[in-house]
Amino acid sequence: MSNPTLTFLNHACFMVRTDSALLLADPWLDGTVLNDAWSLVDRTTSSAAVIAALNGCGLPVFIWCSRAAPDRLSLPFLQRFQAEFRGIATFLHRQGRDWRLADELRRQRFALAPCKDGQPVALGKDLRLTAFANGEADSWCLIQAGRRSILHLGERALGTRAACRGAAERLRRRAPRIDVLLTGFANMAWSGNPDGDAQREEAAGQGMARLAMQADAFRPRLLVPVASFARFARADNAWLNHGRRSPAGLLDAPRLETLRPLIRFMAPYDRIDLEQDSPASLAAQSEAAVARWMACWRESPPPLPRPPEASVTELRGAFQKYRDRACAGLYGLPRLLEAVGALRPLAIHLADLRQTVELSYRHGFRLLARDGPADVALCSGTALWLLKAGDGYDTVYAGGCFWTLRPGGLPAFARFFLPQRMTGRGLDRRRPLAMARLMLRTVFARMARQARVTLR
Repeated sequence: MSNPTLTFLNHACFMVRTDSALLLADPWLDGTVLNDAWSLVDRTTSSAAVIAALNGCGLPVFIWCSRAAPDRLSLPFLQRFQAEFRGIATFLHRQGRDWRLADELRRQRFALAPCKDGQPVALGKDLRLTAFANGEADSWCLIQAGRRSILHLGERALGTRAACRGAAERLRRRAPRIDVLLTGFANMAWSGNPDGDAQREEAAGQGMARLAMQADAFRPRLLVPVASFARFARADNAWLNHGRRSPAGLLDAPRLETLRPLIRFMAPYDRIDLEQDSPASLAAQSEAAVARWMACWRESPPPLPRPPEASVTELRGAFQKYRDRACAGLYGLPRLLEAVGALRPLAIHLADLRQTVELSYRHGFRLLARDGPADVALCSGTALWLLKAGDGYDTVYAGGCFWTLRPGGLPAFARFFLPQRMTGRGLDRRRPLAMARLMLRTVFARMARQARVTLR
């Protein structure tokens, strides 16, 4: 009987293999995602090589996706997997309030196994996965391979002490000890305008603080950084790379000094024997991995071009179609919310066109003064993607291809595109009760925020 192994592949992707099954998690292995906004720091991995390995493993294959995002399950990987994989494969996802992932996998005609929150799913006689919710559309999981327990948090999950304490309590009965903690360390999201160095420094500090807090809560035997090995790749978001923590910077951070003996980096295709390996036995492999990552980190590939320029006429037509879809899918709710002041029109400055426009669910698309006040600025091609793609807002926000022009610009941007995000997640007239529950939670949360401001 062979020992279970964990193989790191790239970014957030890894494999766990036992005698009875193989689990592949969050596959993004080549190419760019988020409309070319992100690229991999190490570009030596490929979907073709991993699919070939899966074809030769001789085991049932399970593929876990922690959230409906292209850096966790890229469409090119899905297309290639469908064409080239010759074995038995089941896609796993947490059953929850975001239906985008399940809908896409069904459209591709893959076998699905929804994972109920907190309920273990047996993948083989010596491999189990237990999924847990992290907000509306994200999740984290516990993987039990033979006698070992792997806690996979990615870069978002369990970001507060209260969340960590609650999770530790839930896990205590299932996994008295966490052998391997997989978690992120470098922020991969919008974190300020081009001149926002202090904001990016603060975000980097928060990433390290989160890692330290999670290590304190779960006391792992080994801590492996994951989900932090992408870079902002486009000309209109490359500034977000400045101030991000590198692997060497993480190890040199004074606040993580006590954890340094537990932190072990892995390069693509590095492997851990879950029964035999320890932080001491992995030290040399980790040093080589850090050297490899730092060589990649120091590379400065030329930024990819931003999307082609779009005309005002194209944007007007795209917004009209977007508004019609959003209002039809939500029973006219966006117009009503704007009428009562819960939403307000959004002013966008189109930097390449030197034009400011207003988007309104009630009044449509209109031109404003060229130098008029605006909430956010972005390029016209990005604005066209924002309006035409079903996940336009999520892609633009995660990709960081915009900048804010007033203090309340970011929340105004997020609120205006809430209808798009709801429709994209299936929280529309197809699922009216789920839609109503989300709207009530949103309204009550807004009332609570207003009450806190008033009480101050």
